[in-house]
Amino acid sequence: MSPPEKAGAPHLTGTAALVRVMADTAYRSLFLASTAMMASQWMQRIALGWIMWELTGSTTWLGLLASAELLPGLFFGPLGGVLADRMNRKRIVLVCQTAALLISVATGLVVFLGLSTPLLLMALTAAGGIAAALQESARTLLLRDATPRDCLPTGMSMTAISVNVTRFLGPALAGPLVIWPGPASIFWINAAVSLVMIATVLSLRKLHAASAAPAQREPFLRQLWTGLNAASSHSVVTPVLLIFAATAFLVRPVYELMPAFADRLFGGNVQDYSYLIMGVGAGAVVGAVIVTLNAPARPAMMFFWSSLAACLSLVAFSATPGILSATLAATILGFFMCISAATSQLVMVLDTDEAVSGRVLSLWGALMRGAPALGALATGAVLDGMGYRLPLALSGLVAALLTGAAIFLFTRSPGARPGAA
Repeated sequence: MSPPEKAGAPHLTGTAALVRVMADTAYRSLFLASTAMMASQWMQRIALGWIMWELTGSTTWLGLLASAELLPGLFFGPLGGVLADRMNRKRIVLVCQTAALLISVATGLVVFLGLSTPLLLMALTAAGGIAAALQESARTLLLRDATPRDCLPTGMSMTAISVNVTRFLGPALAGPLVIWPGPASIFWINAAVSLVMIATVLSLRKLHAASAAPAQREPFLRQLWTGLNAASSHSVVTPVLLIFAATAFLVRPVYELMPAFADRLFGGNVQDYSYLIMGVGAGAVVGAVIVTLNAPARPAMMFFWSSLAACLSLVAFSATPGILSATLAATILGFFMCISAATSQLVMVLDTDEAVSGRVLSLWGALMRGAPALGALATGAVLDGMGYRLPLALSGLVAALLTGAAIFLFTRSPGARPGAA
């Protein structure tokens, strides 16, 4: 079966497509609820990170906390991808959102009552990470099914943007809330948003596309292997996944470790931390606008070049002397990382056959969650022992070299040619 964007009528683009998708009731309600849900999840992560930093003062513990949330995605993400290809996607989202609501309420009570310990925070964070990983593919494909067929690239660009801009905008909103009224409020917000998401999914009646009928009798491991094979043998998807994994491991951990950078590099407090986070969010918003209005039909090259720019931005961030220049560098970093992440997800959705789309997308999600966690864990241990600036610069340079090599090879491969399968 062909990728979904190749099977329909001519596509609308630009503002016309943007107006068209936002005028569709099913798409608009699901898009807004999903965006709010992901933003609140990132807000919760920032709150947990700051609480852990106050409890331990250790970048190693920050890396462990990130791992507790993100590493479950390495297993439960692919499991969720298989489920998204063989089960009702609405039911998957409803079950996982109910679990996320209960976990947020429990975490909020622990923080509010002053019962936080590093191990308890890690346990609650791991539970939330499992719920998020299981539903990620189903939620993204449900949004795709709700997108009008004549403007699928723009609709999916916005879906990708909602995943990636909230990664930056959520922390920007969380920074001031951690100061007042306090971190516990963020967990109540997350619980309320989960209720909104549940109500939205329950209200969905008619979608623009139905899921392909899965071979439900096929063994689970065989379905998983089919997805892995599809992701590892595609002329476009495979190189994008490889570079995305490299940059996720080497560059993206800067966000998980931002509390330490604000404190140790710039001698700041939670206010300076919020400046850095808001700078990242501002850059991401601008990047989101660019990707949405251009809605690339072949996003692979935009992914590679924006990834290279993000790697070099990390090197610049490591050399900044003060909080103002660091905030500017963080803004540029957020801009390019948003474009990189959004276009990589577009490749997964638009260049993959429908029959394996959930499984391929789940691999992207596993990398999105798991690779930064592993990178934060490794980088956190290195930073505690070797200082802060040199490891950051080296990470950015290594990622830049890998990305540059990928650009050289990809532009000479058949997958880079217009019309290539």
